[in-house]
Amino acid sequence: MSKHIPCRWRHQGDLTRDPRPPRALVAEDEPDVRRLVAAALRGLGYDIVEACSGTELLHALGDRLLSGDADPGPDVIVADIRMPGLTGLEILAGLRQTESPTPIVLMTAYHDREIREEAQRLGANAFLEKPFDLDDLLAAVVNNTPARETRGAWDHA
Repeated sequence: MSKHIPCRWRHQGDLTRDPRPPRALVAEDEPDVRRLVAAALRGLGYDIVEACSGTELLHALGDRLLSGDADPGPDVIVADIRMPGLTGLEILAGLRQTESPTPIVLMTAYHDREIREEAQRLGANAFLEKPFDLDDLLAAVVNNTPARETRGAWDHA
């Protein structure tokens, strides 16, 4: 049985052996962009937690850490750089200080070389400037979602 893959995607690998869907935390203060990204990732089989600010993103991560659960949290974080509360760069810096391996894909509407360089220095896994092609964002997220068993990579078809 093949899984329907939207847009121009084809899968290289086998997702069927992983017992749980990948999880993404999507933090974006623009509701339309947040809903679009979340819906596109849900279409690829991701479980999504949405946050409308850096503070909400931090709470979502903190709730997981404080719950005492064995829940490992999101497999990947997608965050806007400029949000109310904490910025995507501040979240990235904090995660890297705690040596969290969670991949982070950053988005920004501000085309600033210094911001891009800071994101790279802090260890962002991917950096996209708005407006971006949705397929580019999906590729960045899927290719930065950690492997579980035989999880493969995705390519543009």
